[in-house]
Amino acid sequence: MSVYEPSSTIFLRPEEFCQDEQSRLGRANGNTYRRKPGIPDVHDGQIMVRLKKKRFIILDYGYIPNEHDAEIARSVPHISIPNGAGTCKCATKHCPRIGVPVLMYDSEPNEPMSLYLRGGLCFSCQRNLNEKRRTQRKRKSDGHPVGEVRIGNGDMPSIGSGSGNGNRFKFNDQIVELNPDAVVINGPVDGTRIRGPDYRCPEIGSDLLRIVSELSHETLSLMQHSSAQAGMVQPVATTTSSVDAMYQKAFESVSKATFLLTQWKASWDENMVSQTAVNAAEAAAAASANFDSRILDEAMASQSTLGGGPSMSVLQHNIPPQIDMGFSGHAQQGAVSSLVHAHVALDGGVPIQPLMMPDETNSNDHHIGGGLEQRAEI
Repeated sequence: MSVYEPSSTIFLRPEEFCQDEQSRLGRANGNTYRRKPGIPDVHDGQIMVRLKKKRFIILDYGYIPNEHDAEIARSVPHISIPNGAGTCKCATKHCPRIGVPVLMYDSEPNEPMSLYLRGGLCFSCQRNLNEKRRTQRKRKSDGHPVGEVRIGNGDMPSIGSGSGNGNRFKFNDQIVELNPDAVVINGPVDGTRIRGPDYRCPEIGSDLLRIVSELSHETLSLMQHSSAQAGMVQPVATTTSSVDAMYQKAFESVSKATFLLTQWKASWDENMVSQTAVNAAEAAAAASANFDSRILDEAMASQSTLGGGPSMSVLQHNIPPQIDMGFSGHAQQGAVSSLVHAHVALDGGVPIQPLMMPDETNSNDHHIGGGLEQRAEI
C-alpha cells in the first residue's frame, strides 16, 4: 500500500493482523512491520513492534481518536489512547511528525506501557534514540574495569560496590542504574553452599545462625577497635589498615548471611510446594479409597441379601425409569427378577430362578380379578 489510508475505527479484530504477526513481524525483540505507510513530515503510519516475551503492539501515528474511540478504549484493555495521541508533535526539535500514537492493540495489556507511547517522540526519532543508547551502553560495558561490580557477568566478584562509568549495568537484557554505594551479591560467597538435596532448611539455618553469631563478634570488635584507636597516638597507616581488615571480615560475614538467608527462603518455598503436592495426592488417594470401600460394602450387602447373587443395588440403578415408576407391587418384582436373570446369564454364571414369572403374575391377576367379580355379584 503506497498511500496511507486512515482506519475507519479504532477497534481491530484479531483476524485483521493475525497473519501479519505470525508471518511478517518475526519473533525477535525489536522487530517491526509497517502495516500502513506514513506521510512524509506528518506521521509514521501504522507499525507493529515486537517487544519482550513475545509481546507485540500496533501503533498508529496517523489515527485521530474521537469520543466514541475513548469509550472503546475504556472498555477494551488491549486498546489505549494516551494524552495527545494523533495530535501531539514529536518532542525532537524541528521534527514535525506526530509524537504520540494510538495503541490499536497490545497483546499483553497488563505489562508496563511501552516507551513508544510515553516517550513523546515519533517512531523514527524513538528508534534512533534507542540505537544511540544501545551503542553507548555497549561501549561502557566493554570498557568497564575488571574487579568492579558487574551484573550478569560470570567473572564478577561476589561482593563489592559499583563506582564507575555511570553505574549502569546490563541485567536480563535491561539496563540497571545502581547507586555508587550499591552492593550486589552474585552467586554464593566463599564459605557458603547452595541449597540442594543434602542441604535444606535445617542445615542452612544452622550455618546461618553460626555466621550471624560470628558477625556479631566481628562487628563488636570493629566498633571497640575503632573507638580505642581514635583515642590513642599511633601511626595513621597502622590504624587504617587494621580497621579496614576488620571491616572487610565483617562485611564478608554480612554477605554470607545474606546469601544463606536467600537460600533458606528458596528451600522453604520448595518444601512448601512439595508438601502441597503430597497433601493433594494423599487427599485424592483417600477419596478414591473411600469410594472403593463404599462400593464394596454395597456389593457385599446386596450379595448377602440375594444369597451370593449379583448386587441388587447395582442392578436397580440399571432399571429403566418406566419400569421403576410405571409398575408397582409384584409386577415390578417380576421385572427386577428378569433383569437379575439376564444379568447373571450374560456374566456366564448360573441363572437365578426368577422370583415370579410373568405367566404366574397373569394367572394370579386373573384369579384375583375373578374373585372380585364373584363378590360383586353377591
